[in-house]
Amino acid sequence: MKKIYLLPLFGIVILSLGCSDFLDRQPLDEISTATFYTNAEEADLAAKSMYSAIQAINWKGKSWMIEEIPSDNTTPGGNDPDFSPIDNFTTSADNVPVLEYWTEHYRLVTLTNQILTFVSPIDMDEDQKNAILGEARFLRAYAYFDLVRIFGAVPIIDEVPTISSDLNVPRNSVDEVYDFIIDDLQKAIIWLPLTRAASENGRVTSHAANAILAKVFVTIGRYDESMELCRNVIASGLYSLEQDFANNWLRDKSDNNSESIWQIQYVGCGPGNTGNALQAFFAPWGQAITGNTDGWGSQIPTAPSIDNPTTTILDVYSNDDLRKYHTIMTPGDEYPMINAETGGYIYPATGASRGQSNIKKYVIGGGPDVCFMSTPQNQHAIRYADVLLTLVEASCRLSGGISVTPDVIESFNAVRTRAGLSEVGNVTIDMLFDERRAEFAFENQRWFDLLRSGKVKEIMQVHGKQFQDHSVLFPIPAAEISINPNLTQNVGY
Repeated sequence: MKKIYLLPLFGIVILSLGCSDFLDRQPLDEISTATFYTNAEEADLAAKSMYSAIQAINWKGKSWMIEEIPSDNTTPGGNDPDFSPIDNFTTSADNVPVLEYWTEHYRLVTLTNQILTFVSPIDMDEDQKNAILGEARFLRAYAYFDLVRIFGAVPIIDEVPTISSDLNVPRNSVDEVYDFIIDDLQKAIIWLPLTRAASENGRVTSHAANAILAKVFVTIGRYDESMELCRNVIASGLYSLEQDFANNWLRDKSDNNSESIWQIQYVGCGPGNTGNALQAFFAPWGQAITGNTDGWGSQIPTAPSIDNPTTTILDVYSNDDLRKYHTIMTPGDEYPMINAETGGYIYPATGASRGQSNIKKYVIGGGPDVCFMSTPQNQHAIRYADVLLTLVEASCRLSGGISVTPDVIESFNAVRTRAGLSEVGNVTIDMLFDERRAEFAFENQRWFDLLRSGKVKEIMQVHGKQFQDHSVLFPIPAAEISINPNLTQNVGY
């Protein structure tokens, strides 16, 4: 399969400040908005550059530190001073991963605002222009959906700043941020194409916008609208569950497969931030799986030996659940597909972490296309399974916690039977969250699921965490408050 990936737009310097005639003379080694955003080709190149923010290690490479570590699925593999406090809910406002999370998300906001400002006036095909503007609105909404769930009220920035702009922007309310997200996604649904050519793999579609907006609506309690959007995606017939769950994790079958509504595209051993770094963090320490020095076991599954028995991610999977093997490495597991050229890999009988297990997802081994912190395997952003289970969640909420609606039960059973489990005749909200936990472990979903469940405090206290009411939000980075006096800190930090 030919690998398609989106390159960052290196070397483009955007100059948008008004100057005198003398200062308006453009240096020959720079590209300004006046000399760059002039035609459709340049607009398309700039649109592709937006994805570089999400590819970057400080976003998709490290977002597990913020979106998985606080949950009951994982714990740090060691005593890292940056994300061990996140696990224990003692995070401070000067935490480095928290600052990186904020900064990288607002980097994408900046890139999208540039597109919306400078592409709009270009004389070009209207459908192509709208598709690019739709991409920008989708990606801006995607960034803000993360930001509002992690930090709560955050500043809405919707324009490119000029020399006269007031940069000390205050926080907008949570409701205002969600209204902003919804407006962007609704426009994206209209403007984006329904499908993409293989040469445009990784660029979002109208159905990707439907899927994300469905998750937004289920998060804020607009369940009818969430179900409608999920059904739109299902009715399109463009996506299906892979027959084998393993196909989402095997290097020759996972990229842009039938279950992929949107994936972050990567290429191994390419330029900086174009390779997937998750193997480096997830692969067990000291096992030489990658053939390089990466493989740090930075986060590991919660397990009875190190956490509260019956509540850990290892306790979730029954012996019949086919997902466990491709999700978690446990003692004696054999993986012939990892380093097949040298005989495969067997996870040690005594384990390779303090919990005697390690994450399997995104661990594919070494090879000519694997380098330090860089594999070619794409990262799932929206899987079709998520649409099916979002439909189930919204239906359960509308029906008082239990659903017997035929297409909802069919969607739920489709996920279960693929995992080798038996069908059910009805589904409760607790069953739904258990199924999501097993299906999406280590895919940066569990923390958000816990927040929606309404049981996050109860579950964290069962795990002995120092969880307080304010722990549902992270602190606003101290570095941002220091340069913006209008930013206020979240309660409790």
